[in-house]
Amino acid sequence: MKKIRRVLALVLVVSSLLAVASVGALADAIPGQRLAVFDDIGQMNSSTFTDVSSKTWCYSGVKTAYNKGIMLGYTDKTFRPNNNVSWAEAITIAARIHAAYNDNLIAEPSQNEAWFMTYYRYCSERGMLPSATPAVSKLSQSINRYNLAYLFAKTIDDQDMPKICDYAIGDLSSIPGYYKASVEKLYAAGVMIGMDSSYRFCGTSTTSRGQIATVISRLVEPALRQGHDSKVNADMAAYEANLENDSIAVQIGKTNYCLYKGYDTVDTVSYGLYAVSSAGVSTKLYSAAVGQYLDNISVYNGKVYFCRSTTGSEKGALMCYDPASGTFSTVYDGYIIESYCFYDGQLYALAFTKYADKPSGYTYAFGRIVNGAFNAIRSNIPYSQVPNFVPYGWNGKIYFKMAELMVFKNEQGVESSVNVDKLYAYDIASGNISKVCDYKINTSFFDGHVMYFLAYDTEGNYDLNLYAVSVEAPGAITLVGEFPKTTNVRNRSLYKFGDKFYCLSSFNRYVYSMDKTGSTRLALICGGVYDNLNFTADKLVLIPNTLTTSNPNELKVYNAKSLAARALYGDWLGQSVYYTGARFVPEEGKGFYSTTESVSTVSNLPITVTKAFSRGSDFIVQTKYTNQLDSEIILRSYIVKVYLNGQLVASDLNRMVGINMRANDIETFTFVIAGSDVLTNFEVGDGDLSIEVVPTFDIVPPETKA
Repeated sequence: MKKIRRVLALVLVVSSLLAVASVGALADAIPGQRLAVFDDIGQMNSSTFTDVSSKTWCYSGVKTAYNKGIMLGYTDKTFRPNNNVSWAEAITIAARIHAAYNDNLIAEPSQNEAWFMTYYRYCSERGMLPSATPAVSKLSQSINRYNLAYLFAKTIDDQDMPKICDYAIGDLSSIPGYYKASVEKLYAAGVMIGMDSSYRFCGTSTTSRGQIATVISRLVEPALRQGHDSKVNADMAAYEANLENDSIAVQIGKTNYCLYKGYDTVDTVSYGLYAVSSAGVSTKLYSAAVGQYLDNISVYNGKVYFCRSTTGSEKGALMCYDPASGTFSTVYDGYIIESYCFYDGQLYALAFTKYADKPSGYTYAFGRIVNGAFNAIRSNIPYSQVPNFVPYGWNGKIYFKMAELMVFKNEQGVESSVNVDKLYAYDIASGNISKVCDYKINTSFFDGHVMYFLAYDTEGNYDLNLYAVSVEAPGAITLVGEFPKTTNVRNRSLYKFGDKFYCLSSFNRYVYSMDKTGSTRLALICGGVYDNLNFTADKLVLIPNTLTTSNPNELKVYNAKSLAARALYGDWLGQSVYYTGARFVPEEGKGFYSTTESVSTVSNLPITVTKAFSRGSDFIVQTKYTNQLDSEIILRSYIVKVYLNGQLVASDLNRMVGINMRANDIETFTFVIAGSDVLTNFEVGDGDLSIEVVPTFDIVPPETKA
């Protein structure tokens, strides 16, 4: 490997994309791929600089520039972020970036010459210096933004500086022709986007070291660039992460609009749309008919959109509620709309086009809804490819994830397989669909041109690292930080609210936050098991997979802006978790199966499975719990395993709301094993069926009762 000589003899080792091999190899010639050479060679910490802390406005930029060996600071351990950048410093920085990017060697400095001369010669020999470059004796003078733009525009090739920002330059007409192309390139790439709210470039102004560190971070890390697409609807974009997380809540003004679901009986599910005022008063606006369900709520141009589906068929509709008039309308009536997005005034959607007895027979189509009609772009997509298909529009493309079966091998050579998501894009202008990158995505969401995601490692385990990648330059990946080991579970939800990232680890009942420095903390102990989280403008909503009532209070809602570490439902007691279980063998000749005696009485919590049957692709299990303890208990979670002829065919875990049971209480619970958790397609009556239910619960000591 070649090396680049640095000030203070620091050496940058040029690396390859093997640095991100844990999340998948990339194809050749992908935009951003050459930027992967900017690997970290240092590790900035709280003691690196005396004048830069995590609270300094330019902290992230300084950290990136230092870690990658591009800016090193001074020998007295200061960075001096407010000092103006000199010509000598700017030329040195440009030379380092250009040399690393092009795998070039910068010559050793000669004895008794200025520290910057080798970098000056490097840039001069390659035609990088602007015509206004002063004499060598005057390179200590401050450089203005015009000349910085000229220098930096020559460091990275156009392919790795794709257009992601359509802001109009506020003072474009006053920019000299000599500099205009350079300024426009950096604006369009989201590297330098102006000095004020009018996006004026202010080219005659100087630049501080803190500002230049921020520019450097954007040059070498595409995910840090500032994108903007005026074709994206701001209202809907604010809730894109909700759509990735089973969206049930949005906000317009001070009113939250939420979808609620409840089981009246094992066979009857009720859904409704509620308006929740700032005072917490709930008003039911819409009730779905029996056999219909509601999901995927979003906001577009001040109106509320949601999907209505019919159980056991492919029939569905996309509905719209206008708060201004208080009226409902049907945008589309035909297939079930599984997911959708508005982009540039057009509506793109994934439709469920064919229902079958088993998921293997389901088919889907991706297309556009125009004047109430669905026009397919790609048809006959199998169920296995679309569990996390959520369209997202950006820069003339519609992005979405499609699943692929991947085979992994552990250190012992044992193979296992899992469906992992890969990112694809539909180019609106050409009509082509292509794979964007080959990262092994576990869960993700979009924020502008950036996709944030958690991944699988090379052995198919759940990676703890949070990554960011620009969809326009996916060859370069940014490591944001690492979540705690307790997030290493199957069901994880990811969100960004304000300047923090949130990860819900559903089986462990924790919400963790990560700040811009990559530091994590426990933000919330859920006190129950929740599968997803949504944010509105002022609320965090935790979503249980199965509600036992239509009462809106079953959803746990917190003030999103003051979310802090807290404990609920007795978690602060530190009690051990107790386990119990029950099995039953079906009676012959019945459409559903029941038993009247529990096999298990472990911990004095007998469980009876009273009904079990298929409904569409889901498998339903109804149970009865009897608390024979002398103390109150709080149910935490459960595991249900279904065996057919001794082989595991379906399993589910963590779908239980935190529920109190007083001594001698009897409760009934209905568990739904979703089709995605059915490992092998089966029908009731195919053979010998047995079911195991393993709940977890805490015992509340008498002295802690209210």
